[in-house]
Amino acid sequence: MGSSRRKDRAARSWRLLLGLLCVLLVVVSGTVQIAHTHADRLATHADCSLCVAAHITVQLAQTPVPAPPATVVAVLEALPPSILPSGLSTFALFTRPPPAV
Repeated sequence: MGSSRRKDRAARSWRLLLGLLCVLLVVVSGTVQIAHTHADRLATHADCSLCVAAHITVQLAQTPVPAPPATVVAVLEALPPSILPSGLSTFALFTRPPPAV
């Protein structure tokens, strides 16, 4: 029983460590992207992979066609509201405790 608890605790600690590492990686990479500058103050450089990744856009080959409108007709049945008891029920077969001696 003790070894399964240790395994659970070790698995939890590894998950926590991995989660913290991922959060730290996102924070550090965001900070690097925000603080990234060049000496000549141009917005983008073709040889800088960080600049290229920041300014990349998706080039559409064709404009997407919207889906044709469709009318939906369905019959909905309304269920009656469930009736819940409004008060607490009492136990009618209660026996009194024995008399004190």
